[in-house]
Amino acid sequence: MSEQLDDSVVRVCDAVISATTSHFLISLKIKFLSTSTNFGEIDELKLRNLTAVIGVSGPVRALVAFSFDMDLANHLLAIETEGLDIPSDEQVFYRLDMIAETVNIVLGHCTKNLAVTGQPIGLTPPIVLEDAGSLRRPKGAIFSSISHNTSYGVLDVVFITPPELYGDNLSLNK
Repeated sequence: MSEQLDDSVVRVCDAVISATTSHFLISLKIKFLSTSTNFGEIDELKLRNLTAVIGVSGPVRALVAFSFDMDLANHLLAIETEGLDIPSDEQVFYRLDMIAETVNIVLGHCTKNLAVTGQPIGLTPPIVLEDAGSLRRPKGAIFSSISHNTSYGVLDVVFITPPELYGDNLSLNK
């Protein structure tokens, strides 16, 4: 498919992926072993075990979803709670909170790159979904997905943008 992405969409995707890679590599010491992308004609996204969704507003409007498999989420929980004694009945709460905080950190770091126009960037609080199954593409929306494989599991970063952010060459054939 031939697409012409709007510069603002590319800027959002680049900023989020750069901040994600940096946070995982530098702060969490987790390297992305391989990455695969899927842009454009996606009708349904299969979500992993835990998914955090944040809205971005400003020069670009988009939803960004970070979908973690349980192995990766458990490894992140072990990193973030090292040295803490967490009661077993609170593990789920801590895991959900850790996923939300990880996504907040990543998107917080990318706002500097996104604010180049001087316009304010807004972020919604993350919504964390457990075992949500899949996400159907809303009418008029565009899905873009980047999947990162690590030694500890998989992270998908999904961008959901309105079509007016894409150039005139996009064809959904729907």
